[in-house]
Amino acid sequence: MSNSPPMSHGPHTCRVLFALTGCLALLSQGTACAPESPTLPELPGVEAPDPEGSEKALWFWRDVLSAPLPGEAPPRMDLLLLEPPAATLNALTTLSDSDDPATLTTLMAALRHRQEAVACAAARELGTRGERAAIPRLIKSIGPYPVDYDVPITVRAASASALARMGNPAGMPLILTILAEGTELEADRTRLPWTETTRMAFVQELALEGLVAMAGTDFGFSPDGSVPDKAAAAMRASEWWELNRMRLWMACELPESPGLVTRTRLLVAHLRSYQLRQIDGAIYALRQLGPGVTPFLREGLRSQDDYVRLHVLDVMAELAKVVDRKACGRLAVLASGPLLQDPSPVIAARAAQVCGAAQVADPLINALEMRNEAEVRLAVIDALAASRLSSALDALTDWASTPEARNALPGHRVSLEAALLALDPNHPSDGFLEMLMSENDAVSYPAIERLIAMTGSDHGLDPSQSLAEREQALQSAKAALATR
Repeated sequence: MSNSPPMSHGPHTCRVLFALTGCLALLSQGTACAPESPTLPELPGVEAPDPEGSEKALWFWRDVLSAPLPGEAPPRMDLLLLEPPAATLNALTTLSDSDDPATLTTLMAALRHRQEAVACAAARELGTRGERAAIPRLIKSIGPYPVDYDVPITVRAASASALARMGNPAGMPLILTILAEGTELEADRTRLPWTETTRMAFVQELALEGLVAMAGTDFGFSPDGSVPDKAAAAMRASEWWELNRMRLWMACELPESPGLVTRTRLLVAHLRSYQLRQIDGAIYALRQLGPGVTPFLREGLRSQDDYVRLHVLDVMAELAKVVDRKACGRLAVLASGPLLQDPSPVIAARAAQVCGAAQVADPLINALEMRNEAEVRLAVIDALAASRLSSALDALTDWASTPEARNALPGHRVSLEAALLALDPNHPSDGFLEMLMSENDAVSYPAIERLIAMTGSDHGLDPSQSLAEREQALQSAKAALATR
């Protein structure tokens, strides 16, 4: 990644950095640090690459997160090979009842058992036992993407319910989608996140366990109920989730279980993996751990590896969507460090996105003055628009009158005009509409991107068409902007 141009360090910059240092100090007092742990093991469950073969070993998070860590007993694989499968189920029950040290790793290994009944039973038992060290592994089972393999919907439902039993709501969207199946609320058939099955009543039974564990009630839902009754119950459950989603995420704790801590650290440490699916899988799992993962993200921001810092910020941007204002403030304080100080423009730009998602404008306003790299400035303007704050509007209005803004790159002018539209309902749309019709691709395409962000649609605008052909689409865009 390239380094940024030198930045000025005048009196204002010094004040900003001083304030930032104070904020970071307060943050460290207000949020517990990531618990101490021994040196991370080298990808447990992954064989070292053949020296004469590929330079990098192919590995999957499902194997890493279920493999025994130093100090954990290896799984009893012999029990998973018993025939018939009922024998394996009985053996797992006996193992769990005896509190055998191998229970955790054996149950996690059983999540991939060829018989779905065994895998579902293992997921349920992990949740019933409250095996916190298994939370990252269970998250990898709720999918669909970016899981490492095609998990049957039965196992996904059982894993979602197991997480709910341990206070983690990551599987609730899947649970609610399952419960809506067979009613007018069901998912679009073209977007159904599983292969259709005739066993949906059984899948709903598995999912219902998670709803009851999380909400304390089934809202009157019965897999054997009538379609109207199921639809009404599913609607009540969805309404409850919308009302309580943030509260449930904020109550989601990350206990200081050694196995959970080490597995979380492994996810952070390998955010620079050479395969995109591994990076996506780690980002997904860390986000689904909830706000309790923040101390581990702070640790990741101290990494010397640019890619680790970059993808930690990806996780933070996702977390900002589900946490409360106080937690958003903490995320923004963490992001303000790389936003103002990281030499990589790519990382600073990603940090700006975190502040925008967290709806915190102060670091962005400071960055508008301090960072002059093109990609950072563009990200800062977009993030100020995303913040929806009056202070962001004031800052951009002031900046718009500067020579720097008047001489800005085309994409920056588009971003600024779109930001003023997003922040001020009285701002005229004429200038932005002209940008949408521009024959300069450097103007029209960025304008359409921001139109989609503001209205949820491109309204059929196609820069490759003639101005006359675009006129109807322009009127649709104009009407949508008028009701923004």
